[in-house]
Formats: sequence, structure tokens, C-alpha cells
Amino acid sequence: MNKGLFIRIFLCIGFFGFCIYTYIDMQNEITELRIRIPQLTKEVRRIEEGNTRLLFEIEAFESPENLMRLAGLSEYAHLKFPTGPQVLTLNVERASKSLSEKRGDRMRTKPSITFASGGNP
Repeated sequence: MNKGLFIRIFLCIGFFGFCIYTYIDMQNEITELRIRIPQLTKEVRRIEEGNTRLLFEIEAFESPENLMRLAGLSEYAHLKFPTGPQVLTLNVERASKSLSEKRGDRMRTKPSITFASGGNP
């Protein structure tokens, strides 16, 4: 037979082997991803349950009953409610107008920021 024919057959067999190898490698990657999906689903569920638990703890901590209980503790005895002169209200209407004019839209509410200062300035 001809030497060129053997080279062509060898190249065809090599190319066919390469195609089969890449197909099997792709199937292996897909199988690995399918195996990881349930593990990741469990991890997501665990994280969501942890978030729910933490949200419940935040709600319990910020509840008025708990805050009043904390206010009565000796650790927080030095804290007091601010009186009228100690409360500062900053009206940011002018700044918001210039910002809305730049953006071309109108804000529906008049924003204001309230601070409680600790003493006389």
C-alpha cells in the first residue's frame, strides 16, 4: 500500500481520538458541576437560615421592650435624652434643589436631617 494512505488513516484516527477525548472531558466537567449543585443548594439554604436567624436577633434587640430594659441597666445610666436646645435640625432643601435642577427632576419631599448634640458649642 501507499505510505500516504497510512499517514492519512493515522491522522484521521488521531483526530477522532482527540474529538472523543474533548467530548469525554466536557462530560466530566458537566458531571462535576451536577455533583456540586446539591452541595451549593444546601449551603445557600444554610446561609439563608442564618440570615433569617440574624434578622430575628436584630428585631429582638431593636424591640422597644429590649431597648427600655437596656436603658435601665447601669452601663447606660450616663445616657440621657437630648433636650430641646441640644437637638439640631439641618434643612437640606437648598442643596436638594440644586441637585434636582442638575438632574432635571423634582423631589417630592423636603429632606431634613436631625442631630442631637452632646453639649453647648
